Amino acid sequence: MDGSGDDWVGWATDGVAAGILGAAAGVSLTLLGEPLAGAAAAAVSGVLALVLLRQVTPEPRRFRLPSFVLETPAIFNVLELTDVVVEEEEPLELVDRLESPEADSRVVQLFGNRPLPTPGELQQRIERHLGQREERGGTVHDLGVDASAALRQALGELRRSLA
Repeated sequence: MDGSGDDWVGWATDGVAAGILGAAAGVSLTLLGEPLAGAAAAAVSGVLALVLLRQVTPEPRRFRLPSFVLETPAIFNVLELTDVVVEEEEPLELVDRLESPEADSRVVQLFGNRPLPTPGELQQRIERHLGQREERGGTVHDLGVDASAALRQALGELRRSLA
């Protein structure tokens, strides 16, 4: 092939393909009742296929890769453990730097400081919720600042500027 060392792979691949073709030709003639002609056809077609396959030239390589050369590692100074000065170990102190959210914040606390409600309190909440459901209108809570209108307006302006 191109002398890169993988020529034996090409020979092996071509040989296997030619062998399969020769075996197929030999078996087909043997099944037709001509065993001597089958053996001859297998040998001739296998050799002919190998010759024809070896005539096909491979596509030239587009990228030449340099051969990989192992370099000897450079000698370096080894840090000895005796040179390391270990100070007294201080305890690891974990400080929670997150401040508690404001009262009107929409942040959900997954692990809050509030105690879990008692079963009685849960029952009261459920009854209050079901009672509000039966009423025609629900209670409306004033949020003070409604940012949804401002958000819709900003998204509309963004859409217009991109269009």
